[in-house]
Amino acid sequence: MRSIFKRIYFFNLDQSPKYSNKRKRIQRLLIINYFLVFSVPVIIINDLVLAILGVQAYTFEKYPVLFFWIINLIALFLTKKKKYFLSKLIIIFTPLIFISSYSISGYIIGEHFLWQPIMILGLSIIPFLVLDFKSERVWLIIAFLSFLVYIVFHNSIMLFGAIEEFGSVFNILNTTPFIYTAVRIIIFLFLTSIIYYSIRLNDHQQLINEQINESLLKTSSYLESVNAELHAHRNAINNSASLLITDGQQKIISVNDNFLSISGNSLAELVGTSLKEVVLAYYDESFFKLIIDTLNSGEVWRGELKLKQKKGDYFWMQTAISPIYDPEKKQKGYLFIMFNITKLKNDEERLEKLNYEKDRILYAVAHDLKNPLLNFKALLNLIKSGLVKKEEEEEIFRLMTKDCDHSTNLITELLEIGRLEDDDFVLTKTPTDLNAFLEKSLEQFEQAAIKKDIEFTKSFDKDLKSIEINEKEFIRVAYNLISNAIKFTPAGGEISIITKAAIGDKVSIEISDTGIGISNELLPIIFDKFSKASRKGVEGEKSTGLGMWIVKHIIELHGGEISVKSRENEGTMFTILLPV
Repeated sequence: MRSIFKRIYFFNLDQSPKYSNKRKRIQRLLIINYFLVFSVPVIIINDLVLAILGVQAYTFEKYPVLFFWIINLIALFLTKKKKYFLSKLIIIFTPLIFISSYSISGYIIGEHFLWQPIMILGLSIIPFLVLDFKSERVWLIIAFLSFLVYIVFHNSIMLFGAIEEFGSVFNILNTTPFIYTAVRIIIFLFLTSIIYYSIRLNDHQQLINEQINESLLKTSSYLESVNAELHAHRNAINNSASLLITDGQQKIISVNDNFLSISGNSLAELVGTSLKEVVLAYYDESFFKLIIDTLNSGEVWRGELKLKQKKGDYFWMQTAISPIYDPEKKQKGYLFIMFNITKLKNDEERLEKLNYEKDRILYAVAHDLKNPLLNFKALLNLIKSGLVKKEEEEEIFRLMTKDCDHSTNLITELLEIGRLEDDDFVLTKTPTDLNAFLEKSLEQFEQAAIKKDIEFTKSFDKDLKSIEINEKEFIRVAYNLISNAIKFTPAGGEISIITKAAIGDKVSIEISDTGIGISNELLPIIFDKFSKASRKGVEGEKSTGLGMWIVKHIIELHGGEISVKSRENEGTMFTILLPV
């Protein structure tokens, strides 16, 4: 019942943030309009039913009520049209309009003296429901004064249109007009005070609700902004950094997607795993203990970690590890914030290797160019001294030419290495008849082979189809391997070249000789730059130590591979595999 009364009294607007106090007063005004418009017909219909049933006679005094009903219809219309000023004005003077409708028409009978004052009291309280006590005080004063007018002039108004006989009776019966008026005023003040304070309390509560709602909206907006910022930070961290969290026993309890992507592991594979299994894949127990000791002292550990991927490779992470504390300031785990620096470390290793190779090249170049220059100088001084005989000059010039050729070859191969290692180098391939290519390459060495009494044997597979190679680059491969075979094969020896059609997706080229061979100690480094496997030929031919590296690099650029088998004093065989 209380809930129903509250719904009717406050029109169920208290908990609705979109309704202000002003809106609620307008809603009350509208409800009062509806109440008056629908209640008056109920009175008329009730009297009509009673008249039809013969309970009482229907009188023309209902016409004043009809007039009052029309006035309220007008008030409802004005409220609906948002003409609140005129609507309020009618509501404020409703008591006087009601009683005046009777007195002016003259339809006054005794029973009205009993229920009309009660109805007037109720109507007089209406303004307190629809007026703002702060901004509409003048309206409240007018409403209060209108009720006082009714109190003071009630009898006169009621008797204005009454018949003379009834007026005389009323004057005789109405022996206590002062008490009668005082009781009305007391009841009015009592009822209005209750309504006043209840409305004020409701308005105050509404203001508090509005302030709370406004604060909640601001707080919600702020939280949304903070949440969006945190979300952006989280995305930024997840996209750039790897996060890993362990408990106090160094068991992994959480990792982000970035770390999973780099390590190649799934979340299920890492959660519950001991941190030692991740760290000690590359480091030993002492290194892990150093990290834990640093964290247990309350400090943050910073450094580089080399961790193992699931597929077996390693990756480098720039890492900061911080202890995590519970509310009682006890360590409950560790937070790892890691940034992938694998590319940087690989670049550093590559630079170190290049720097090492640079030093080796500079040393080798200085050493290999120094000797020819010293020989040049010695031979020139010998010629300058005049001690050289005419028949000896040819031999001196031959030696000088030989040193020049060696120096030129060294410089040429250094330039070739630089060109092949250039990041912008692009290898373009065209379909080539490999058998014809090798046949043509052998022609360049026929005279050298005849001079050393070396026999060439060939076995070219006729089923070998064209393959794609870069002839300009691959000629270096053929030249180096064949020239080395001649260089390290003594007179009377044999050099063999064999091609085989594709076995699977590769064709093979075998170049073998019956030369001095290569020792087992030198085989692993035969393809290194300035390899220590570099030796003089059987007739003292010099080598730069760069040719075999060039050969391997060009073959790998073609997507192929090269291998070597050799025995000392028995010979050497190089096998090249090229993709079809």
